[in-house]
Amino acid sequence: MVDYTGWYPPGQVCSPPELPVYLKNVYDLKPIIGVPNDAEVIGIHAVIEAARKTSDIPGMHTPGLLMRLTDHLFGAQMARYRNKYSLITFPSDAIYTPPTLPDHIPRLEAVSGAPADAEIIKVQDAFQTYQELKRIPSMFDSHVNMELSQHLFNIQMARYMRLAGESQPSPPSLVIAPIDPANTAEQTSNTPKNVTSGTNNAGTGSSVVGICPKPGTNTQSERPSQSTEQPDPLVECLNQVLEMLTRLVEHVHPPGESSQQTERFNQLFERFNQLVEQSAHSAQRANELTERSNQLTERGNQLMEHLTRSSDHSNYLADRAYKYMEGFGDTLRDTNGVMVAIQHAIVRGLGSSTINALDCLVNTKGETPGMSETTGHATFKQISEFHSKYPNDRIPVIIGGTSQGFYSPDWWLGRLLCFYGIGSGICENETTTTVKPGKQKEAREMLSKYLSSCLG
Repeated sequence: MVDYTGWYPPGQVCSPPELPVYLKNVYDLKPIIGVPNDAEVIGIHAVIEAARKTSDIPGMHTPGLLMRLTDHLFGAQMARYRNKYSLITFPSDAIYTPPTLPDHIPRLEAVSGAPADAEIIKVQDAFQTYQELKRIPSMFDSHVNMELSQHLFNIQMARYMRLAGESQPSPPSLVIAPIDPANTAEQTSNTPKNVTSGTNNAGTGSSVVGICPKPGTNTQSERPSQSTEQPDPLVECLNQVLEMLTRLVEHVHPPGESSQQTERFNQLFERFNQLVEQSAHSAQRANELTERSNQLTERGNQLMEHLTRSSDHSNYLADRAYKYMEGFGDTLRDTNGVMVAIQHAIVRGLGSSTINALDCLVNTKGETPGMSETTGHATFKQISEFHSKYPNDRIPVIIGGTSQGFYSPDWWLGRLLCFYGIGSGICENETTTTVKPGKQKEAREMLSKYLSSCLG
């Protein structure tokens, strides 16, 4: 991930709209001073989501509130964008890195410079897909949602900046008047300390007034008639700012001060020689410490030899204990298999012939699908209802002698196989939740056969 050094006014305040009491209980928005942190932006997203849900309830709709909340979110995201990317000299050098997404969301690539149409469309699709997961709280992460929304905002701003530069009709020429040292000093002394410059390079160019006019102003200036190529206004403005700073430096440090600087350098060099002499004494002391360290090292080697002999004996005892544990482990596995079979028989004996019976089956750890991290704490009922609109995702199951079925996407097949420990030869290995390419059909058949044997 590429980190950039940005700038944003530390005293800048981003104020939220006044919230009704029922939204304050969701997250009490406070004025944001400086760059907003993750928790503050996540809170804005949460309030906007709650406001959207209550907007259709009679008596709870506040006209204009949702618009003001989205404006507040825009301000917070703009602050984070400026803090990270405002000091990049050439926008084409910026790299916009997406957040890490779950396996079931299409993977996004980093965007370099202004994004293409396909790149923006891909991020928008990923964002919309992730929004649908709000219906399954166990699979939705508010921090990932916030980062994905910020990434979409960043690349849209990059695209806007490029289009704004391309659509500029004719950049105004800049005229710099000769610098009068006296006037410069007077302007500097009279400049208010609390004035915040509007330039992106705030803090470095705020004292240069009137050098970079805004695009689209009606400033009239002469342009060479023989030139047919328009200069880049940002580059021209930067060159003139550098020239101005060079003149100011020459005014503040005239050549007459060089002798004083030379004298100061000689004093520093003399002090350096004294430090070198002191370091020689320190080196002698270091030699004495090294000799003592060698003695301690020799003693340590003797202790290590004794420790090695003790370790060999410990390894022998551990090896014998491991052999006993192997036999004990085999017994436990057999017992566990019997317990799982008994549990499946109990489920069959309850006489439930609905698809909900699948959520009662445990694995060898005694977990149901909704309890396990392997399945993402999702149940058969949740996944089946969410994907019931896709007929190709249906998996037939015999429950109590009746043909039933549930719906599962390809990305959940590997999780189920790993959960029940039946993914050998289908998944990449025994512990992974990824199905080998081209093995999706075989995975569905394996699940149908296993679940039918448990409940048929």
